Amino acid sequence: MRRPPVSRPRRTDRGSTVETGPRTRRPPAAGQPGPARTRIKLPVDPYAEQAAPRRSLRGPLIGLGLVIVLFTVIALVNNGDKGSSGTPAASAGTPAPSASASSTSVTTQYSAGQATGSADGVPVGYAHSSNGAEAAAANYVVAFNSADMVRSAARDRLLNAIADPAIASSLQSQFDAAYSQIDTSYGLTSAGAPPAGQTFVERAAPIGVSLVDDNGNSATVSVWVVTLAGLAGTNSQHAVTEDWATVTVTLNWTHGDWKWFSFQSADGPAPLGGMQTPAAGSTLQAAVTKYGGLQYGR
Repeated sequence: MRRPPVSRPRRTDRGSTVETGPRTRRPPAAGQPGPARTRIKLPVDPYAEQAAPRRSLRGPLIGLGLVIVLFTVIALVNNGDKGSSGTPAASAGTPAPSASASSTSVTTQYSAGQATGSADGVPVGYAHSSNGAEAAAANYVVAFNSADMVRSAARDRLLNAIADPAIASSLQSQFDAAYSQIDTSYGLTSAGAPPAGQTFVERAAPIGVSLVDDNGNSATVSVWVVTLAGLAGTNSQHAVTEDWATVTVTLNWTHGDWKWFSFQSADGPAPLGGMQTPAAGSTLQAAVTKYGGLQYGR
């Protein structure tokens, strides 16, 4: 017996349900059931507008949380020391430029503010000028966001090299407590060593600097910076991620050099991300080993 022909499903919006059945021009007689119908689920249209997929933020949020903890510790210590030493504490927010502040063109000769020496790998010995303060701020932000900070011995030497002597000793105990938590969160040992086969990455690259204020013995410099932080290597549970921030550093002229005294940090401005495919962990690990950090002048 020949089966009746089946009609082709009519195309409607993708993802909807349509019905098919035998072709007929006549409605069923009263009291008789109609022809059997088949429900067909069409696939979702790949070109239809859809909500953007939600990205997992677990890794970046962990890294951001650690940075916030660190910044909070430093800010609390610095504010306390400023109050005890009689130096007025910085007001909340970015200080407004004073009449003595001068704008610095991106074409300013870099040699004008470059460091003349180094201490434990950190450039020191800056000119007593606005250019010198800008160079010091950029290099100190890089130093504070380096992998050396997770190793207690290297961290103490770094603090002694760049911090105002009035706060350097008190910062060490506070940093020890803060980085103990960071080591645990990243799975590092108490000495800052990463898990076998992985490399801890912590680097910063200043994008630009802006002089906020310079009264001769104290200067405030805003540094726009991007940082990388995480564990690179096979089976890393903390992927290396980027973070954009603006760090406003206050420097004191003391002992013949610009020294870090306090800072404030704000998120961004951040450019559009996701334009490139992330590299494999082993590729990042090789890059960190191959490419050394840079020093900056102004």
